[in-house]
Amino acid sequence: MCENVLEPVRSHFSIPFTPSSGYRSAELCVAIGSSVSSQHAKGEAADFEVPSISNLELCTWIINNLDFDQIILECYTGGNTGWVHCSYKAEGNRKEVLTYDKENGYRKGLLT
Repeated sequence: MCENVLEPVRSHFSIPFTPSSGYRSAELCVAIGSSVSSQHAKGEAADFEVPSISNLELCTWIINNLDFDQIILECYTGGNTGWVHCSYKAEGNRKEVLTYDKENGYRKGLLT
């Protein structure tokens, strides 16, 4: 995941950042209400933001420039609100683009 998505993001924006969530054990997934089949539990996903970059801009750049399995603009209400979930698989990336918010759940595309 790091060398395929996180490192290119860091290099492009030239701003240090730390993912808020990466690999999660099955036990942690259950404890936080996630699924044990989450891509986080497989080491294939990270949640992150880049300081001073809009999460919408960040998603758009990844979509236009990188290979990825799934990107989700999560809990976004403008600017740096919410976070970006991005996953990458060694083979068979779907390039699935979603938006998530608590009111509407998951929807296809980048919706603001």
